[in-house]
Amino acid sequence: MRAALALVMLAGFFVIAVGATVFLGGLAFVVYERGDVGSAAWLGALTVVVGGPSLYAMVRALWARPRPSGVPVTREAHPELWRHVDELARLAGTRSPDDIRLVDSANAGVWERYGVRYLELGLPFVAGMTIGELRSVLAHELGHYGGGHTQVSTVTFRAKLALGLMIEQGGYLSAVLYGWARLYALVAASESRKHERFADEVSVAAAGREATTRSLLRGGPIGEGWNDYLRWYVSLAVIAGRTPPLLQGFRAYLDHPRRVHQLRELEPLMAAQEPTSVFDSHPPIRERVAAIARVSPLSGGVTEAVDERLAWTLLDGMAPEAVAALAGVGGPPIEWEQLAGLTGPVLVRRYADALRHAGRVSKIGETLADVLAALERGELHELTGRPVDGSLSTAEVHEAAVETVTELLACAVADQLVTANRALLELNWGGMFVLRLPDGAAVYPDDLVAPAVRDANRVSEVRLRLQSIGVDGL
Repeated sequence: MRAALALVMLAGFFVIAVGATVFLGGLAFVVYERGDVGSAAWLGALTVVVGGPSLYAMVRALWARPRPSGVPVTREAHPELWRHVDELARLAGTRSPDDIRLVDSANAGVWERYGVRYLELGLPFVAGMTIGELRSVLAHELGHYGGGHTQVSTVTFRAKLALGLMIEQGGYLSAVLYGWARLYALVAASESRKHERFADEVSVAAAGREATTRSLLRGGPIGEGWNDYLRWYVSLAVIAGRTPPLLQGFRAYLDHPRRVHQLRELEPLMAAQEPTSVFDSHPPIRERVAAIARVSPLSGGVTEAVDERLAWTLLDGMAPEAVAALAGVGGPPIEWEQLAGLTGPVLVRRYADALRHAGRVSKIGETLADVLAALERGELHELTGRPVDGSLSTAEVHEAAVETVTELLACAVADQLVTANRALLELNWGGMFVLRLPDGAAVYPDDLVAPAVRDANRVSEVRLRLQSIGVDGL
């Protein structure tokens, strides 16, 4: 019922837009026939202003086609991955996709066009999950096929594209169309949430309740880890124009004890803090996990044992160049250990410059001494300014400021020591870098400066430690 209502509302959206255009155009013609050329010209111009953006959006949407993206994952090169997909499709009571693509986002999705089924699988999920967890993700997406949720994907794709373009074009109809669009989004989101619950049930039946729960909770933290990995590690490769072993690097990142602890802490936190809205197309993770816990074990079609093997082994046939292209990396191969010394100084200089810029803008000052003095005065938020996202709580704003200034200050310390040849940069999968001092001692700059950022009373202590390792001008 809700699906039918959503489609009716989509149709109504276009009826309003086209109807207003036809009415004004017809009125202009009638006035012209009566000999009032001036009024007819005015109405004709009004017709173009009111209806032009809507007709333009509909024509663009009519010719738009969803297109597969990412790197093809063929049966010939990856038979083991396809074996899992085929097995899960049988358990889900549907046929397998015709085309699997590896994409760069921490997500997964399915769609179809002219009967051809496409499955897009996020590289971070394959690289960061176990086979059991990935099977749950695959089973969920196959559940959308089995539930018939993708059969109208092309229609809704074009309709939503036209809807969005109309709103962007603005004009006199924009307020009415925007209100109708919000109402449609409310009805469509309700139906989409129903689809997600159905797909979760399929995932439990095909992959097991434990694997489904774990994949839901781990998906968000893996995405956060992937973004951090791109920012601090893959960026080294981009700067150098070289290609390190990216999948192995992400596994090393995830397997570091500090990252394991961080991601485990993130799981319940992200689930608890996930915002909700009546316009959301997915129920919150916490609600989905609670619903899965209520599913009877007898309804499952598989054992509850989770395959703990790493899912990235299913990509053994993937060319390194293909993975590198997804991450925006290119160039000759290089080992990770070589990258830190090659381009690490460039990266820390960028963040050190960002701290200097913040010091200038805030009038605090550009030097490390100026920043430490400001922290000692409790002026942390002077450096970061007002938050862009007004929905954040005071605690969230403060934590974001602490993390940002810690990163920038650590890089500024590293930049000074490396520039003065008092330390070398080494790779550290558990943090930013390791500073290797001339006597062989290892210093972790983010850990070193963090106490001063979090507690103004500890600035003097951190200042002395910085001076002891050769940081000047404090």
